[in-house]
Amino acid sequence: MEKIVLGLAMSNSWTDPPLLIMGALLIIPTTCVLTSAVLWFLFSFKIAVLFVLALFTGAYLWYNFSYIQDGSAPIDEYVEFKSEATRRTWSGKRIPITELCELYMTGELTFRMDLLKVLLEHRNKFVNYKLTWSTARFLIMQLFPNSENSSMKDKQSTKKEIAEHYDRGNDFFGSFMGPRMVYTSAVFEGLDQSLETAQDNKMSLLCDKLLLQKDERILDIGCGWGSLLRHAAKNYKAHPVGVTLSVEGAKYCRDAAKEAGLSDQIDVLCMDYREIPKTMKFDKIVSVEMAEHVGLKNFPIYLSSVKELMKDDGLFLMQVAGLRQGANWEDLSWGLFMSRYIFPGADASTPLNWYVHQLEKAGFEVRSVETIGRHYSHTLHKWYDNFQKNRASMEKSYGTYLCRLWDFFLACSVVAAGQGSATCYQILAHKNTYDFPRDVFCEPKIATTSVGFRNRI
Repeated sequence: MEKIVLGLAMSNSWTDPPLLIMGALLIIPTTCVLTSAVLWFLFSFKIAVLFVLALFTGAYLWYNFSYIQDGSAPIDEYVEFKSEATRRTWSGKRIPITELCELYMTGELTFRMDLLKVLLEHRNKFVNYKLTWSTARFLIMQLFPNSENSSMKDKQSTKKEIAEHYDRGNDFFGSFMGPRMVYTSAVFEGLDQSLETAQDNKMSLLCDKLLLQKDERILDIGCGWGSLLRHAAKNYKAHPVGVTLSVEGAKYCRDAAKEAGLSDQIDVLCMDYREIPKTMKFDKIVSVEMAEHVGLKNFPIYLSSVKELMKDDGLFLMQVAGLRQGANWEDLSWGLFMSRYIFPGADASTPLNWYVHQLEKAGFEVRSVETIGRHYSHTLHKWYDNFQKNRASMEKSYGTYLCRLWDFFLACSVVAAGQGSATCYQILAHKNTYDFPRDVFCEPKIATTSVGFRNRI
Protein backbone atom coordinates (compact mmCIF):
# COMPACT_ATOMS: atom_id res chain seq x y z
CA MET A 1 0.00 0.00 0.00
CA GLU A 2 2.86 2.38 0.78
CA LYS A 3 4.22 2.10 -2.75
CA ILE A 4 0.81 3.06 -4.10
CA VAL A 5 0.81 6.17 -1.90
CA LEU A 6 4.38 6.93 -2.98
CA GLY A 7 3.44 6.52 -6.64
CA LEU A 8 0.63 9.02 -6.19
CA ALA A 9 2.98 11.45 -4.44
CA MET A 10 5.53 11.26 -7.27
CA SER A 11 3.07 11.73 -10.13
CA ASN A 12 1.88 14.93 -11.77
CA SER A 13 -0.61 13.27 -14.14
CA TRP A 14 -2.12 9.88 -14.94
CA THR A 15 0.41 9.44 -17.76
CA ASP A 16 3.38 9.44 -15.36
CA PRO A 17 5.01 5.99 -14.99
CA PRO A 18 4.05 5.35 -11.32
CA LEU A 19 0.35 5.71 -12.13
CA LEU A 20 0.68 3.74 -15.36
CA ILE A 21 2.27 0.87 -13.42
CA MET A 22 -0.50 0.94 -10.83
CA GLY A 23 -3.00 0.85 -13.65
CA ALA A 24 -1.24 -2.11 -15.24
CA LEU A 25 -0.95 -4.06 -11.98
CA LEU A 26 -4.26 -3.16 -10.37
CA ILE A 27 -6.85 -1.47 -12.59
CA ILE A 28 -6.35 -3.45 -15.82
CA PRO A 29 -6.48 -6.92 -14.17
CA THR A 30 -9.54 -5.91 -12.13
CA THR A 31 -11.27 -4.55 -15.24
CA CYS A 32 -10.36 -7.73 -17.11
CA VAL A 33 -11.88 -9.98 -14.47
CA LEU A 34 -15.11 -7.98 -14.22
CA THR A 35 -15.53 -7.50 -17.98
CA SER A 36 -14.72 -11.12 -18.83
CA ALA A 37 -17.24 -12.26 -16.19
CA VAL A 38 -19.93 -10.14 -17.85
CA LEU A 39 -18.97 -11.44 -21.34
CA TRP A 40 -19.02 -15.01 -20.09
CA PHE A 41 -22.45 -14.48 -18.58
CA LEU A 42 -23.88 -12.76 -21.66
CA PHE A 43 -22.17 -14.76 -24.42
CA SER A 44 -19.71 -17.58 -23.75
CA PHE A 45 -16.52 -18.63 -22.03
CA LYS A 46 -14.64 -18.47 -25.35
CA ILE A 47 -15.62 -14.84 -25.91
CA ALA A 48 -14.39 -13.95 -22.40
CA VAL A 49 -11.05 -15.70 -22.97
CA LEU A 50 -10.58 -14.04 -26.38
CA PHE A 51 -11.27 -10.64 -24.82
CA VAL A 52 -8.62 -11.15 -22.12
CA LEU A 53 -6.05 -12.41 -24.62
CA ALA A 54 -6.71 -9.52 -26.99
CA LEU A 55 -6.44 -6.94 -24.20
CA PHE A 56 -3.16 -8.26 -22.83
CA THR A 57 -1.68 -8.81 -26.29
CA GLY A 58 -2.55 -5.27 -27.28
CA ALA A 59 -1.11 -3.84 -24.07
CA TYR A 60 2.09 -5.89 -24.48
CA LEU A 61 2.62 -4.83 -28.11
CA TRP A 62 1.91 -1.17 -27.32
CA TYR A 63 4.27 -1.09 -24.34
CA ASN A 64 7.16 -2.92 -26.03
CA PHE A 65 7.01 -1.63 -29.60
CA SER A 66 5.40 1.80 -29.37
CA TYR A 67 5.60 3.32 -25.89
CA ILE A 68 9.13 2.14 -25.02
CA GLN A 69 10.92 0.86 -28.08
CA ASP A 70 13.58 -1.85 -28.05
CA GLY A 71 15.42 -1.62 -31.34
CA SER A 72 19.05 -2.30 -32.15
CA ALA A 73 21.85 -0.84 -30.04
CA PRO A 74 25.67 -1.05 -29.82
CA ILE A 75 25.60 -2.93 -26.50
CA ASP A 76 28.56 -5.12 -27.54
CA GLU A 77 30.84 -2.07 -27.51
CA TYR A 78 30.32 -1.70 -23.76
CA VAL A 79 29.39 -5.17 -22.51
CA GLU A 80 31.16 -8.52 -22.71
CA PHE A 81 28.76 -11.45 -22.47
CA LYS A 82 29.95 -14.37 -20.36
CA SER A 83 27.29 -16.86 -21.40
CA GLU A 84 26.15 -17.81 -24.86
CA ALA A 85 22.49 -17.69 -23.85
CA THR A 86 22.83 -14.11 -22.63
CA ARG A 87 24.72 -13.12 -25.78
CA ARG A 88 22.02 -14.59 -28.01
CA THR A 89 19.32 -12.75 -26.08
CA TRP A 90 20.87 -9.30 -25.88
CA SER A 91 23.68 -8.89 -28.41
CA GLY A 92 22.98 -5.89 -30.64
CA LYS A 93 19.84 -4.92 -28.71
CA ARG A 94 18.71 -2.46 -26.08
CA ILE A 95 18.53 -4.00 -22.63
CA PRO A 96 16.37 -2.95 -19.64
CA ILE A 97 18.70 -1.46 -17.05
CA THR A 98 17.21 -3.75 -14.39
CA GLU A 99 18.15 -6.77 -16.51
CA LEU A 100 21.63 -5.30 -17.07
CA CYS A 101 22.14 -5.01 -13.33
CA GLU A 102 20.87 -8.52 -12.56
CA LEU A 103 23.03 -10.13 -15.26
CA TYR A 104 26.06 -8.22 -14.00
CA MET A 105 25.45 -9.31 -10.40
CA THR A 106 25.18 -12.96 -11.42
CA GLY A 107 28.31 -12.77 -13.55
CA GLU A 108 26.61 -13.34 -16.91
CA LEU A 109 28.16 -10.18 -18.31
CA THR A 110 30.90 -7.68 -17.49
CA PHE A 111 31.76 -4.21 -18.75
CA ARG A 112 34.54 -3.42 -21.20
CA MET A 113 35.40 -0.22 -19.33
CA ASP A 114 34.78 1.27 -15.89
CA LEU A 115 31.14 0.76 -14.88
CA LEU A 116 30.66 4.34 -13.70
CA LYS A 117 32.04 5.71 -16.97
CA VAL A 118 29.66 3.47 -18.94
CA LEU A 119 26.61 4.58 -16.96
CA LEU A 120 27.56 8.26 -16.93
CA GLU A 121 28.48 8.63 -20.59
CA HIS A 122 27.06 5.75 -22.62
CA ARG A 123 24.04 4.15 -20.92
CA ASN A 124 21.38 5.70 -23.16
CA LYS A 125 23.08 4.27 -26.24
CA PHE A 126 22.12 0.71 -25.29
CA VAL A 127 19.71 0.61 -22.32
CA ASN A 128 16.04 1.33 -21.86
CA TYR A 129 14.01 1.64 -18.68
CA LYS A 130 11.27 -0.88 -19.26
CA LEU A 131 9.51 -2.61 -16.39
CA THR A 132 10.72 -6.22 -16.41
CA TRP A 133 8.80 -9.29 -15.24
CA SER A 134 11.22 -9.54 -12.32
CA THR A 135 10.40 -6.02 -11.16
CA ALA A 136 6.68 -6.51 -11.78
CA ARG A 137 6.72 -9.57 -9.53
CA PHE A 138 8.49 -7.56 -6.82
CA LEU A 139 5.83 -4.86 -7.02
CA ILE A 140 2.98 -7.37 -6.90
CA MET A 141 4.45 -8.96 -3.77
CA GLN A 142 4.32 -5.55 -2.05
CA LEU A 143 0.54 -5.82 -2.02
CA PHE A 144 0.65 -8.73 0.43
CA PRO A 145 2.15 -9.18 3.90
CA ASN A 146 5.05 -11.56 3.30
CA SER A 147 8.81 -11.88 3.61
CA GLU A 148 9.31 -10.08 0.29
CA ASN A 149 7.25 -7.05 1.25
CA SER A 150 9.66 -4.16 1.80
CA SER A 151 7.04 -1.95 3.46
CA MET A 152 6.48 -3.84 6.72
CA LYS A 153 7.00 -1.22 9.42
CA ASP A 154 6.38 -2.98 12.73
CA LYS A 155 9.29 -2.84 15.16
CA GLN A 156 10.42 -6.41 14.52
CA SER A 157 10.51 -5.97 10.73
CA THR A 158 12.31 -2.64 11.04
CA LYS A 159 14.95 -4.15 13.33
CA LYS A 160 15.47 -7.04 10.89
CA GLU A 161 15.75 -4.62 7.96
CA ILE A 162 18.38 -2.51 9.73
CA ALA A 163 20.34 -5.53 10.96
CA GLU A 164 20.53 -7.08 7.49
CA HIS A 165 21.94 -3.90 6.01
CA TYR A 166 23.92 -2.10 8.70
CA ASP A 167 25.28 -5.07 10.65
CA ARG A 168 26.95 -6.46 7.53
CA GLY A 169 30.39 -5.51 8.81
CA ASN A 170 32.09 -2.23 9.68
CA ASP A 171 35.01 -3.07 7.40
CA PHE A 172 32.65 -3.32 4.43
CA PHE A 173 31.19 0.14 5.04
CA GLY A 174 34.60 1.59 5.85
CA SER A 175 35.86 0.35 2.49
CA PHE A 176 33.87 3.06 0.72
CA MET A 177 32.92 5.59 3.40
CA GLY A 178 36.47 6.13 4.56
CA PRO A 179 37.71 7.03 8.07
CA ARG A 180 34.80 9.37 8.93
CA MET A 181 32.31 6.46 8.64
CA VAL A 182 29.48 8.75 7.52
CA TYR A 183 26.82 7.10 5.36
CA THR A 184 25.11 10.31 4.23
CA SER A 185 25.70 13.12 1.78
CA ALA A 186 28.67 15.36 2.41
CA VAL A 187 28.77 19.07 1.54
CA PHE A 188 31.60 20.26 -0.69
CA GLU A 189 32.98 23.78 -0.49
CA GLY A 190 35.01 23.32 -3.65
CA LEU A 191 35.28 20.10 -5.66
CA ASP A 192 38.99 19.80 -4.85
CA GLN A 193 38.12 18.93 -1.26
CA SER A 194 38.56 15.43 0.13
CA LEU A 195 35.61 13.33 1.24
CA GLU A 196 36.71 13.71 4.86
CA THR A 197 36.77 17.52 4.64
CA ALA A 198 33.38 17.54 2.91
CA GLN A 199 31.88 15.34 5.64
CA ASP A 200 33.30 17.68 8.30
CA ASN A 201 31.69 20.56 6.38
CA LYS A 202 28.34 18.75 6.46
CA MET A 203 28.49 18.01 10.18
CA SER A 204 29.39 21.62 10.98
CA LEU A 205 26.63 22.83 8.67
CA LEU A 206 24.06 20.71 10.51
CA CYS A 207 25.19 21.98 13.90
CA ASP A 208 25.27 25.59 12.67
CA LYS A 209 21.79 25.39 11.17
CA LEU A 210 20.58 24.04 14.51
CA LEU A 211 22.30 26.98 16.27
CA LEU A 212 23.86 24.38 18.55
CA GLN A 213 25.30 25.87 21.74
CA LYS A 214 27.62 24.66 24.48
CA ASP A 215 26.03 22.22 26.96
CA GLU A 216 22.85 21.78 24.89
CA ARG A 217 21.38 18.30 24.55
CA ILE A 218 21.11 17.14 20.96
CA LEU A 219 19.42 13.92 19.86
CA ASP A 220 20.62 12.18 16.68
CA ILE A 221 17.91 9.75 15.52
CA GLY A 222 19.63 7.12 13.40
CA CYS A 223 23.16 8.04 14.46
CA GLY A 224 24.94 5.41 12.35
CA TRP A 225 28.56 5.14 13.45
CA GLY A 226 28.33 8.23 15.67
CA SER A 227 30.50 10.67 13.71
CA LEU A 228 28.06 13.55 14.20
CA LEU A 229 27.82 12.76 17.92
CA ARG A 230 31.58 13.08 18.30
CA HIS A 231 31.71 16.18 16.09
CA ALA A 232 29.03 17.95 18.16
CA ALA A 233 30.65 16.95 21.45
CA LYS A 234 34.19 17.91 20.46
CA ASN A 235 33.64 21.06 18.41
CA TYR A 236 30.46 22.47 19.98
CA LYS A 237 30.82 21.16 23.55
CA ALA A 238 27.29 19.80 23.36
CA HIS A 239 25.87 16.67 25.02
CA PRO A 240 24.71 14.37 22.23
CA VAL A 241 22.51 11.31 22.52
CA GLY A 242 22.51 8.89 19.59
CA VAL A 243 19.82 6.35 18.76
CA THR A 244 20.39 3.40 16.44
CA LEU A 245 18.90 -0.03 15.82
CA SER A 246 22.23 -1.41 14.62
CA VAL A 247 24.02 -3.47 17.26
CA GLU A 248 27.33 -3.15 15.40
CA GLY A 249 26.80 0.57 14.94
CA ALA A 250 26.03 1.16 18.63
CA LYS A 251 29.18 -0.69 19.67
CA TYR A 252 31.25 1.31 17.21
CA CYS A 253 29.76 4.58 18.55
CA ARG A 254 30.61 3.73 22.14
CA ASP A 255 34.11 2.48 21.33
CA ALA A 256 34.90 5.53 19.20
CA ALA A 257 33.57 7.92 21.86
CA LYS A 258 35.75 6.23 24.48
CA GLU A 259 38.81 6.39 22.22
CA ALA A 260 38.19 10.11 21.62
CA GLY A 261 37.79 10.76 25.35
CA LEU A 262 34.17 11.81 24.90
CA SER A 263 32.35 9.04 26.79
CA ASP A 264 31.22 11.45 29.50
CA GLN A 265 29.49 13.66 26.92
CA ILE A 266 27.96 11.06 24.61
CA ASP A 267 25.18 8.53 25.25
CA VAL A 268 24.15 5.87 22.73
CA LEU A 269 20.79 4.08 22.85
CA CYS A 270 20.28 0.90 20.82
CA MET A 271 16.53 1.00 20.25
CA ASP A 272 13.74 1.92 17.87
CA TYR A 273 12.90 5.63 17.68
CA ARG A 274 9.44 4.72 18.97
CA GLU A 275 11.01 3.46 22.20
CA ILE A 276 12.92 6.61 23.17
CA PRO A 277 11.64 7.56 26.65
CA LYS A 278 9.31 10.53 26.34
CA THR A 279 10.67 11.86 29.63
CA MET A 280 13.86 12.81 27.75
CA LYS A 281 13.85 16.37 26.38
CA PHE A 282 16.27 17.87 23.89
CA ASP A 283 17.26 21.35 22.80
CA LYS A 284 17.99 20.19 19.28
CA ILE A 285 17.08 17.07 17.28
CA VAL A 286 18.71 15.94 14.06
CA SER A 287 17.90 13.02 11.78
CA VAL A 288 20.30 12.48 8.89
CA GLU A 289 18.93 10.25 6.12
CA MET A 290 17.09 8.02 8.55
CA ALA A 291 13.55 9.29 7.98
CA GLU A 292 13.32 7.49 4.61
CA HIS A 293 13.25 4.20 6.55
CA VAL A 294 10.27 5.23 8.69
CA GLY A 295 7.72 4.48 5.98
CA LEU A 296 4.86 6.65 4.78
CA LYS A 297 2.35 5.11 7.16
CA ASN A 298 4.50 5.73 10.23
CA PHE A 299 5.77 9.18 9.27
CA PRO A 300 3.19 11.00 11.44
CA ILE A 301 4.24 8.77 14.38
CA TYR A 302 7.88 9.63 13.72
CA LEU A 303 7.24 13.39 13.60
CA SER A 304 5.00 13.20 16.66
CA SER A 305 7.84 11.51 18.55
CA VAL A 306 10.27 14.23 17.48
CA LYS A 307 7.86 16.95 18.57
CA GLU A 308 7.27 15.35 21.96
CA LEU A 309 10.99 14.87 22.62
CA MET A 310 11.94 18.43 21.64
CA LYS A 311 11.72 21.45 23.92
CA ASP A 312 9.25 24.16 22.90
CA ASP A 313 12.04 26.49 21.76
CA GLY A 314 14.03 23.68 20.11
CA LEU A 315 15.00 23.13 16.49
CA PHE A 316 14.67 20.03 14.32
CA LEU A 317 16.81 19.36 11.25
CA MET A 318 15.98 16.51 8.92
CA GLN A 319 18.41 15.63 6.13
CA VAL A 320 16.49 13.26 3.93
CA ALA A 321 16.78 11.66 0.49
CA GLY A 322 14.14 12.64 -2.04
CA LEU A 323 12.84 11.87 -5.52
CA ARG A 324 12.00 14.09 -8.46
CA GLN A 325 8.39 15.14 -8.77
CA GLY A 326 6.84 13.83 -11.99
CA ALA A 327 9.24 10.91 -12.22
CA ASN A 328 9.89 9.35 -15.62
CA TRP A 329 10.81 5.71 -16.36
CA GLU A 330 14.52 6.27 -15.69
CA ASP A 331 13.81 7.88 -12.31
CA LEU A 332 11.40 5.11 -11.42
CA SER A 333 13.78 2.29 -12.36
CA TRP A 334 16.41 3.73 -10.02
CA GLY A 335 13.93 4.08 -7.15
CA LEU A 336 12.69 0.51 -7.57
CA PHE A 337 16.25 -0.80 -7.72
CA MET A 338 17.04 0.94 -4.41
CA SER A 339 13.86 -0.31 -2.77
CA ARG A 340 14.43 -3.88 -3.90
CA TYR A 341 18.16 -4.37 -3.43
CA ILE A 342 19.70 -1.69 -1.21
CA PHE A 343 17.24 -0.15 1.27
CA PRO A 344 14.13 -2.34 1.50
CA GLY A 345 11.46 -0.38 3.31
CA ALA A 346 12.88 3.09 2.58
CA ASP A 347 9.49 4.04 1.16
CA ALA A 348 9.44 7.54 2.61
CA SER A 349 11.88 8.85 0.03
CA THR A 350 9.55 11.31 -1.69
CA PRO A 351 9.38 14.64 -3.49
CA LEU A 352 9.94 17.68 -1.28
CA ASN A 353 6.31 18.77 -1.13
CA TRP A 354 5.32 15.60 0.71
CA TYR A 355 7.89 16.17 3.47
CA VAL A 356 6.89 19.80 3.95
CA HIS A 357 3.21 18.84 4.07
CA GLN A 358 3.87 16.18 6.70
CA LEU A 359 5.89 18.57 8.85
CA GLU A 360 3.19 21.21 8.72
CA LYS A 361 0.46 18.67 9.48
CA ALA A 362 2.47 17.56 12.52
CA GLY A 363 2.57 21.13 13.87
CA PHE A 364 5.99 22.27 12.65
CA GLU A 365 6.92 25.50 10.92
CA VAL A 366 9.49 24.98 8.17
CA ARG A 367 12.30 27.50 8.57
CA SER A 368 14.49 26.59 5.59
CA VAL A 369 15.03 24.01 2.89
CA GLU A 370 18.31 23.41 1.09
CA THR A 371 18.73 20.93 -1.76
CA ILE A 372 22.12 19.20 -1.68
CA GLY A 373 21.56 16.52 -4.31
CA ARG A 374 24.54 17.53 -6.41
CA HIS A 375 26.71 17.28 -3.29
CA TYR A 376 25.35 13.76 -2.88
CA SER A 377 26.46 12.86 -6.40
CA HIS A 378 30.02 13.94 -5.62
CA THR A 379 29.89 12.09 -2.29
CA LEU A 380 28.81 8.91 -4.04
CA HIS A 381 31.54 9.35 -6.62
CA LYS A 382 34.11 9.42 -3.81
CA TRP A 383 32.51 6.31 -2.30
CA TYR A 384 32.65 4.54 -5.66
CA ASP A 385 36.34 5.37 -6.07
CA ASN A 386 37.09 4.20 -2.52
CA PHE A 387 35.23 0.95 -3.05
CA GLN A 388 37.09 0.19 -6.26
CA LYS A 389 40.40 0.67 -4.45
CA ASN A 390 39.39 -1.78 -1.72
CA ARG A 391 37.32 -4.09 -3.88
CA ALA A 392 39.68 -7.07 -3.99
CA SER A 393 39.71 -7.47 -0.22
CA MET A 394 35.94 -6.90 0.02
CA GLU A 395 35.27 -9.54 -2.63
CA LYS A 396 37.44 -11.98 -0.72
CA SER A 397 35.47 -11.33 2.48
CA TYR A 398 31.94 -10.78 1.17
CA GLY A 399 31.77 -12.47 -2.21
CA THR A 400 31.42 -11.39 -5.81
CA TYR A 401 27.63 -10.95 -5.83
CA LEU A 402 27.53 -8.34 -3.05
CA CYS A 403 30.50 -6.44 -4.47
CA ARG A 404 28.92 -6.32 -7.92
CA LEU A 405 25.67 -5.13 -6.38
CA TRP A 406 27.61 -2.35 -4.63
CA ASP A 407 29.38 -1.44 -7.86
CA PHE A 408 26.01 -0.91 -9.53
CA PHE A 409 24.41 0.80 -6.54
CA LEU A 410 27.14 3.40 -6.16
CA ALA A 411 27.54 4.02 -9.90
CA CYS A 412 23.79 4.34 -10.55
CA SER A 413 23.42 6.64 -7.55
CA VAL A 414 26.13 8.98 -8.82
CA VAL A 415 24.09 9.36 -12.01
CA ALA A 416 20.71 9.66 -10.28
CA ALA A 417 21.79 12.28 -7.74
CA GLY A 418 23.80 14.19 -10.31
CA GLN A 419 20.92 14.68 -12.74
CA GLY A 420 18.13 15.16 -10.18
CA SER A 421 16.36 11.80 -10.50
CA ALA A 422 17.12 11.58 -6.79
CA THR A 423 18.28 14.29 -4.45
CA CYS A 424 18.75 15.17 -0.80
CA TYR A 425 17.14 17.89 1.31
CA GLN A 426 18.13 19.60 4.53
CA ILE A 427 14.91 20.80 6.17
CA LEU A 428 15.06 22.97 9.31
CA ALA A 429 11.87 23.28 11.36
CA HIS A 430 10.55 24.21 14.77
CA LYS A 431 7.26 23.98 16.63
CA ASN A 432 4.65 26.24 15.07
CA THR A 433 3.55 28.01 18.22
CA TYR A 434 2.71 31.68 18.83
CA ASP A 435 5.45 32.12 21.44
CA PHE A 436 8.34 30.42 19.62
CA PRO A 437 11.31 32.86 19.87
CA ARG A 438 11.44 33.68 16.15
CA ASP A 439 13.59 36.78 16.74
CA VAL A 440 16.59 34.46 16.86
CA PHE A 441 16.37 34.37 13.06
CA CYS A 442 16.52 38.18 12.91
CA GLU A 443 20.00 38.44 14.39
CA PRO A 444 22.47 39.97 11.92
CA LYS A 445 24.65 36.92 11.22
CA ILE A 446 21.63 34.65 10.80
CA ALA A 447 19.22 36.89 8.91
CA THR A 448 21.43 37.51 5.87
CA THR A 449 20.40 35.55 2.79
CA SER A 450 23.83 35.15 1.18
CA VAL A 451 24.81 31.70 -0.06
CA GLY A 452 26.75 29.51 2.32
CA PHE A 453 24.90 28.92 5.59
CA ARG A 454 28.05 28.32 7.63
CA ASN A 455 29.28 31.80 6.78
CA ARG A 456 26.05 33.25 8.20
CA ILE A 457 26.50 31.88 11.71
